[in-house]
Amino acid sequence: MFKKLSVKFNIVLSTKKFVNYWTLIVFFLIFMIYIFNFLIDPYGEREIVCQNIYKPVLNERAKKYNYLFRENNIEKYDSLILGSSRVMQLIPSHFKDTNPYNFGIHVGNNVEKLYILKEWLKRKKLKKVYLGIDYYNFHKNNFPLRLNYQKFSQNYDKAYLSLASTNLSIKSLKNHLQKKPQTFFEKDGNINYYSDDMLIGKGKYNFSNEKYKQMAFSNIENDYIKNHFEVEEGVFSILEEFKELSEKNHFGLIVFITPSHSESLKLQKQNKELNNKFIKIKEKMTQIFDKIYDFSEDDSYNSINENFYDTHHYRSTLGDKMIVEFENNSGLYGQIITKTKQQKGNN
Repeated sequence: MFKKLSVKFNIVLSTKKFVNYWTLIVFFLIFMIYIFNFLIDPYGEREIVCQNIYKPVLNERAKKYNYLFRENNIEKYDSLILGSSRVMQLIPSHFKDTNPYNFGIHVGNNVEKLYILKEWLKRKKLKKVYLGIDYYNFHKNNFPLRLNYQKFSQNYDKAYLSLASTNLSIKSLKNHLQKKPQTFFEKDGNINYYSDDMLIGKGKYNFSNEKYKQMAFSNIENDYIKNHFEVEEGVFSILEEFKELSEKNHFGLIVFITPSHSESLKLQKQNKELNNKFIKIKEKMTQIFDKIYDFSEDDSYNSINENFYDTHHYRSTLGDKMIVEFENNSGLYGQIITKTKQQKGNN
C-alpha cells in the first residue's frame, strides 16, 4: 500500500515538474517575442536594432499622431501640412517662412484633416496650415465623411505580442540584414521613397510615356468611371470649418489642389460629365476660400514624367515649385484662383 502511495506521489510530483517546466518555457518564449518586437519596433521610432529606413510604411495615422502629440514633438513645429499621400513630398525643411510638420496620410479625407487640426489647436497656436485637396476627397462612394478615431489613437505597445507584429519585425530585420531600404517616413512627416529614388539615381526608373498613359487610364477608369463619381456635398461644410478655425485662431490658411500628371488631365477632360463635376467642386471651393492654388490643371511641369513617381504622386522637385508659389506667388507654376478672377501661371 505504501509503495502504491509512493508511486502516485512521485507521479504527482513529476506532473507538477512537467507543468512548471513547460510554463517557464512558455513564459520565456512570450518574453523573448516581446523583447524581439520591442527592440525591432516595426511600428515606432526606436532604432536600437533596426533603422526606420528598413521598416514598412503602415499605420501612419497612429504613428504620426503618437509622434506629434503623445511624444510632444509638436513643440518643434509652428505650422502644419494636411492632406493625403499627395502632399507627402512637400519637404518641411524646404520651407523658408515656416517650420511645418507634414501630416499627410494615405487616402486622408477632410474630416480626418480637420480632426488633426483641432487636436493641434488644443495644444498650441499655429502659424500656417497648408491644406491639400484632392478631387478624390469628394467621392461619395468612398465615405469622405468617415472618421475612425482608433486609427489615430492606437497604442502599439500592446501589439508586441501579436503574430502580425512578429512578422513585421522579421521582415524589418531581414531588410536590415540585406541592406534593402524601404519607403519610410522622415521625422518631420514627409515620405522618403528611398528605393524609387535609388533607381532614379541609377537611371533605371521607368519614366516612359506608356507607363503614365496606362496609369492615367487605370486611375480615371477604376476610381471615377466604374466606381461612379458622385460629389458628397457634406465635404464643403467641413471645408467651411477650416476657414472658420483659421479666422478664429488667426493662422494663415493656404489651400491648394494637388498636382496630377497631364495624362490624367487629358482623360478627365474627355469625360464631360466627370470634368464638369470637378469644375463645380472648384467653383464651390472658391466661394469658401479667398484664394486657392490649383496645381491640377494643364501645365508644362505636369507633363514632365520625371516630376512624378506615378500620375498622382509627384516628386520633391515639383513639391519645391509648389513651396515657391506658397511663399512668393511667382506665377511660374499652377494658377491662383479667387472669387473674382483667375490668374494663370506662366509656363
